[in-house]
Amino acid sequence: MVAKAARRYANAFLITALEKDKLEKAKEDILLIQNTLDQSADLRLFLRSPIVRKEQKKSALEAIFENKVSELSINLLHVLSDKGREPLLGDITRHFIELYNYHHGIIEVQITSSAGLDNEQLERLVKKLESVTGKKIEAIVSVDENLIGGLTVRIDDTVVDGSVKFKLNELKERFTSAAVD
Repeated sequence: MVAKAARRYANAFLITALEKDKLEKAKEDILLIQNTLDQSADLRLFLRSPIVRKEQKKSALEAIFENKVSELSINLLHVLSDKGREPLLGDITRHFIELYNYHHGIIEVQITSSAGLDNEQLERLVKKLESVTGKKIEAIVSVDENLIGGLTVRIDDTVVDGSVKFKLNELKERFTSAAVD
């Protein structure tokens, strides 16, 4: 769950980026920051450490991102450092992406298949999901061989399970309940 403060910072950053007509650059910057945090456990620990002074954290963030992100994003990092909110950076980046997607009518859909989908299959599935939802789909595809066959699609809290494993479990339940009756 994203902290309220992280939501506020992400929302304010989105509004500022929209006002300055720099939303796409802000998204690129946020993705770079998010990827950097995701790939560096040391950086996450450093930013969360109560022992490290604000100035040190601010200097480190500047050194890492100075010529890689826009002035708008550097200003966000400065504000977070000045307020001692660096530990929220990961939550802020995640929530900003959610807000960005909402602003553009994009929804993330998790697609899990028993075997990899080729580009044509994925394209047809995405087009079908876009027509059903009326939204632009950003597909996150994974493979789970335990599904035996078929696939599952998760949109927010809704799961459509078309896997062979699910169908076999349904049959097992029917046979078990029929045997008891």
